[in-house]
Amino acid sequence: MLTRRPFPAALLAVCTLSLAAATALWWFNRTDDAPYAVSANGPRVTLAYDGERPDDDVATFLTVFVQRLAAGDVKGVDALADGYPDGSGATRESSDFLRPLAASATAGKVTAKVAGVEDARPLSQRVKTPGGGTSQADLTLAVGKHLRVQLAREHGVWWGYALAPAG
Repeated sequence: MLTRRPFPAALLAVCTLSLAAATALWWFNRTDDAPYAVSANGPRVTLAYDGERPDDDVATFLTVFVQRLAAGDVKGVDALADGYPDGSGATRESSDFLRPLAASATAGKVTAKVAGVEDARPLSQRVKTPGGGTSQADLTLAVGKHLRVQLAREHGVWWGYALAPAG
């Protein structure tokens, strides 16, 4: 006859702690879904990278940015700054210089040079809101027009706004 051994309490404690640690690790590294996506119905844009290609989330953000710019959707471009920390006020000033750039965004290949991601926030803020960081992208549109996009990542989602074009 088989006798059942009692389930060891130590094994139960180890399993519980492992599950709690895995959940904490998932939460810390989680990313929220971006509230924007490349539009299949929007203008077709070609983005090339000067240097190393950024991660997929930055590349998606930049493609959406250029696609909305090419469509002349200045409000849509401005909406890409909604999650940028303290950046949404700057977008209202961007409309004046973005409208004339629409034709340059559709006229051919757009080249992007993207800086590496930095996260200079203190550890307490990193723990409170994981998935942060900042970067910038310099875009060269057709006919040599330039545009700088300030980028920030909050909760794993990239946001950004355009600065006045240089040159």
